Amino acid sequence: MDAGPALDYGRAGADVPALDLPGDATLTAAALRHAFGQYPTGVAVVTTRAEDGALRAMTINSFASLSLDPPLIMWSLCAHSLDLPLYRPGQPFGISILAAGQTAIARHFADGRLRHTPLPDAITPHASGIAVVRDAVGHLLCTVERTLPGGDHMMILGRVARVETAPGDTLAFHRGRYAHLRTP
Repeated sequence: MDAGPALDYGRAGADVPALDLPGDATLTAAALRHAFGQYPTGVAVVTTRAEDGALRAMTINSFASLSLDPPLIMWSLCAHSLDLPLYRPGQPFGISILAAGQTAIARHFADGRLRHTPLPDAITPHASGIAVVRDAVGHLLCTVERTLPGGDHMMILGRVARVETAPGDTLAFHRGRYAHLRTP
């Protein structure tokens, strides 16, 4: 079977035409946020521990799978976040993929004033020592592989050491609202 022509992306000397579009006056942060909101995302809570042992948790929707071999995930954090120093190479962290009924947990850990405040019965210690959200539909136990700058955010690349899933519907975020993804 013919696989077609070899593609030559991003290599030096590649004959790749430049994208030359006129500037778009509507390309504002608000317009981008609106456009990005058209794409539904999952909702997860990332957890780690500060040097003093205090739990740090935040809701994210920037979570994505990156690689199966090696097992890598990616998520992003504002480059000015006070929590950014926690995510240095080798730091363990957990990703809890929230279930449809966990909107209150998502809202709590999305609020910058509340997210460092414990939420009774929401977080539980995993046998590994990494904290996870109780009753989530998925847990990924990871260590920071590396961080990379990406505009006004830092991309956190994590190596997955363990994965656990549970049945149930998943919480999503779409057009500025939480939504439930129903399992057929």
